[in-house]
Amino acid sequence: MKECPSFKVSVGFPVFGLGFTTNNELIVAGGGGAGRSGVKNKLVKYTIDVRRNDFEEDAMYEISSEEDAPMSLAVHPKTNAVVAGINASQTSMAEGINNNCRLFDTDEIEFTLVKSVQSLKSKSPEDFQKAARFSKDGSLVATGTTDGMVHVFEYPSMTTLTSVQVVEGDDVLDVDINADSTKLTAVTPQALKLINLRGRHAGEIIQSVSSAVIDKKSKLQFRGFRYGTGYSENLAFAIVNGVGKIGQICLLDPHTLEIKKTLMVSKKPVTAFCLSMDGSLVAVATADLSVSLYEATSLQLLTHIKNAHSFSITSLAISPSRRMLVSASADNTCRVTDLPLQFPASTPRLFLLFADRN
Repeated sequence: MKECPSFKVSVGFPVFGLGFTTNNELIVAGGGGAGRSGVKNKLVKYTIDVRRNDFEEDAMYEISSEEDAPMSLAVHPKTNAVVAGINASQTSMAEGINNNCRLFDTDEIEFTLVKSVQSLKSKSPEDFQKAARFSKDGSLVATGTTDGMVHVFEYPSMTTLTSVQVVEGDDVLDVDINADSTKLTAVTPQALKLINLRGRHAGEIIQSVSSAVIDKKSKLQFRGFRYGTGYSENLAFAIVNGVGKIGQICLLDPHTLEIKKTLMVSKKPVTAFCLSMDGSLVAVATADLSVSLYEATSLQLLTHIKNAHSFSITSLAISPSRRMLVSASADNTCRVTDLPLQFPASTPRLFLLFADRN
């Protein structure tokens, strides 16, 4: 395992979303929520100066204090577009008016609101858009909400392709679209739900994978999911937590969702994870406030950062260049870990539990 240098920067607000543009600029989303004086709700674009261990603010979009903080963020894989989940004011929500899924364009100096659509049916201010994800080619954007809904929109029109009630009385924790944009996997605590996106049966749930298939004896919950890409195109990744304990990464077949391997990454639950754009690296953050980086196909541990933050880690992002791993927290900070061009060929794993299921 290689020790990598890192530094922490205060951004002045709790962070709930991170993403990199194709130019390695960092988009940070968060804030204090509706009606909290002194802590503004923002989208900010930064240039990361690794030499000075600092962020340079390039553009900022301030959200009304009557509205909620952005609770999810997705950055387009090819353009400068950004999608954020931002609830309208409680008054507007109570009236059923909540164009919470907002599409922005960003350039060198500003964010521009392009379009707003609704991805949340609930009128409760406690509900929100928890996940957003662009397809690999950028033609679709999917959202998951805490009222159990998945919406898929065409980009850039933001016309609804399909809407699915995935689960009743529970959250959609994560969403991802497969390589050819024909299927979507939605994550609920108890199951992965595979949804068809094309043809007459678009919007149908065609497969459900229960968390019990991982370990029938333990009470487990899914937390996240990504289809592999590039180096890991023949894999998919699922995050599974034991209730109140252990966090695991599962490698799956991306076509059948059959679980191939499982690695216990921590004795604490995973709170955030991400996959690099080229599919070679996967990062996880855990409830013990640490961050770990793995080679995606082997799950070989590459580096581990203890006590990365002082409060729960909410988001992770790896730069397109693969030279920066950024973690963010509700403690108002981002930590940048400087990654080498190449890691050592052999690095021991954090834990020895690595179960083959072939």
